[in-house]
Amino acid sequence: MANIVRMPQYQWTDNPREIEFHFPDSWDVTVYNIAGAGRPVMTAEQVRAAIASPIGSPPLKELARGKKKVVIIFDDMTRSTQVYRIVPAVLEELAAGGIADEQIEFICGGGTHSPWDRRALAKKLGDDIIARFPVFAHCCFMNCTPLGRTKYGSKVEVNTEVMSCDLKITVGGMSTHGNNGFSGGGKTVMPGVSSYEAVSEHHAVTHKAFEQGRKQAGFKNNRGFAEGNPRTLDCIEHARMAGIDFIINVMQNSWGQPVAVFAGDLEAAYFAGVKEAREHYRVACAGGNDIVVANAFIRPAEPTAALIDTVPLLKRTGGDAVLIANSELGQVVHFLSGPFGKSIGGRHQGRTQIPAHVNHVIIFSEFPEKRYLYMFADKDWPRILFMKDWTDVVMALQKWHPDGARTGVFTDGIMQISAPTV
Repeated sequence: MANIVRMPQYQWTDNPREIEFHFPDSWDVTVYNIAGAGRPVMTAEQVRAAIASPIGSPPLKELARGKKKVVIIFDDMTRSTQVYRIVPAVLEELAAGGIADEQIEFICGGGTHSPWDRRALAKKLGDDIIARFPVFAHCCFMNCTPLGRTKYGSKVEVNTEVMSCDLKITVGGMSTHGNNGFSGGGKTVMPGVSSYEAVSEHHAVTHKAFEQGRKQAGFKNNRGFAEGNPRTLDCIEHARMAGIDFIINVMQNSWGQPVAVFAGDLEAAYFAGVKEAREHYRVACAGGNDIVVANAFIRPAEPTAALIDTVPLLKRTGGDAVLIANSELGQVVHFLSGPFGKSIGGRHQGRTQIPAHVNHVIIFSEFPEKRYLYMFADKDWPRILFMKDWTDVVMALQKWHPDGARTGVFTDGIMQISAPTV
């Protein structure tokens, strides 16, 4: 096999690395990367400079002066943000503003996801931070303070410990998102540190306005739709009502490494990042593929997102999709939308629908998980196959495509924007 594609695997393990995926040499294989794939990783000094020169906000060290209790909210393991690369500069700014270690705490803003253990959080923050500062998990089922309602009508209830702090900082990744266009901004609060009831209401009351807004704006899919997006704006309003003082949004490459940091005011910094991210994550690619292969390395705990922007690039007459969900973490436990039995699930349980023109979906993972089947509609199960050996994947595809195949390989199926957005 002459066609070899190297892609990153094993996110959040002790040894994330590229591995080789072999394809038959008779296949027409095209590899698609995000536009910013070759962008250099930021140095520690560049991260420090971006945070020290915020967008639409006084410097963090000035905001810190005279404060008593500081919280740093960060996104969880379902996101690839390497927070350990960002935190040192934040702590330097706080120290320059007169904040002692004893005044600082961290809260993992996992929203309605299950909490993570020390081993996982140490990978996100670094062992030194875990040892130096208290790091807490958010619980969406208790200890949330009511703050009223947004103009869209969704209930605002935010983690009570967060609300007890007089300086609130968020650190989160900025990548494409199916509901908000891009993550970051207010999402670290809604759903990050909000109550289950508030998160549920937010999704319910903004749904109709979101669909109307997307169509009015001319977006053909959800990714990239941020400006004027009711869900995005509602998240920002939640964060404003919670009193977020300073945000740090991190734009990443296909390894999750930071290539740009947008820090400062909740809206000004977020929308400055959105403008750049829309081009950074774009993939110039062709449709009409017999096979699409979507790598979910960047968000392996929620890998079905890799299918959203790649399945439409199959031939309308029929094709096959391969989802690479190769992570020992497996599918995240999602209390709002996940399954909790063969017949029960979260209040907004969602089942991914496989379009009719997709003949098969192969889920490739060295760490197979049968529970993952319940993320898909029951009627689609006969088309879903689980495989843990790449040789078996290729053999199945060769059986279905004996005369060769036009194959699109997407090295970053999670963050990419490939289908036309407007």
